[in-house]
Amino acid sequence: MPRKDCVLIVLMSLAAEGTPRLALELSREWIDAGVQPLIVVMQRTPNDLASDFAALGLTCIVLDLPDRGYARYLALAYRIFAIAREHRPIAILSMPLGWHALIAIGARMAGVKRIIAHVGNYPNTGAQTAFRKFKILVQLGRPFTDCLVCCSHYVRTGTVRHFGVRESETAVIYNGFPVAFGNSTRKTHRQSDDAPFIIGMVARLEGHKDQPTLIRAARILRMRGRNVRIWLIGDGSRRDEFESLIAAEDIGDTVQLLGMRKDIPDLVEKMHVFAFSTTKDEGLGIALIEAMAIGVPVVASDVGACREVLEDGRLGTLVTPGDALAMANAIDAIIADATFAEARAHLARTQVVQTFSMAEMARGYSELLGLPLPEKPEYAPIPDRAA
Repeated sequence: MPRKDCVLIVLMSLAAEGTPRLALELSREWIDAGVQPLIVVMQRTPNDLASDFAALGLTCIVLDLPDRGYARYLALAYRIFAIAREHRPIAILSMPLGWHALIAIGARMAGVKRIIAHVGNYPNTGAQTAFRKFKILVQLGRPFTDCLVCCSHYVRTGTVRHFGVRESETAVIYNGFPVAFGNSTRKTHRQSDDAPFIIGMVARLEGHKDQPTLIRAARILRMRGRNVRIWLIGDGSRRDEFESLIAAEDIGDTVQLLGMRKDIPDLVEKMHVFAFSTTKDEGLGIALIEAMAIGVPVVASDVGACREVLEDGRLGTLVTPGDALAMANAIDAIIADATFAEARAHLARTQVVQTFSMAEMARGYSELLGLPLPEKPEYAPIPDRAA
């Protein structure tokens, strides 16, 4: 039996979020195209998706790097060199940015011909020390990296402007959503008088998101007498802070922190509104796209990435970032006119299924990496959803 082409995908962890989920879905597409992904993980925990990768028959190699100090960088380059020499991948995709410089150096020394890195967020120029470090690493990696793949045009603009690379060294490939979201059978919600209006957000509880604005908007809605429930899905370093804020706002019966979940499509189907409260550091918002693919009306912060996805408000409501009153008013407008909101959500779903498919993402990465191309997807019309 002929040996399959091997592509090495490097991840920070196997957390049930962002880039690990993208890598899992990319792996599905590549396996179908006759490519064998090999997963390299830099951190042992969290490892929420370990069983999902194993179910695909994928090998996950965990790197044993020093916890701190410059020795980590040398160890990373050496370990990638050794893995590449053993498995002979034809290409490498680095999901971590910054670290990709050392990954690329090690891979080039082992003879890997195609190396690209994923750029998932707009450069955080406000964190000056961290940003300077990132910029140095991006510059270090330039001679060894074929392309920086940005998840949106907004991120590409920031990458060129702030990291000092040429536009020709970058490309834009939108993140794709998993098939489970596009296959959703969500129906239009008929709101009964006694049932709560469910508002959800899926995101890490970290600084580049803005759940506090949604939490404060929940208090405003409750003060107006609205029967709402807020589901915050995800985990992260700010969980204790958010628990304290919920207690301080006295809305513990309204806002629920649901933690990391694997049944996200099922939860999103039950939502009346998907609220994506975030910051200018947002790169694309795959959770926003997933909600749109299911057909949920959306409200999002008016930042570059969300503006791009929502086509300047044509596909959803944009509100001033950090403005709890504006967020509450936008949700109230959807409560008041659900028919218009659902019609716009249907338009958004049609657009998203064609623009942000995982198959298209896999094709884009395959072209850059020199891999066999997955079949081009054929889009069937999306039927109207019955009530």
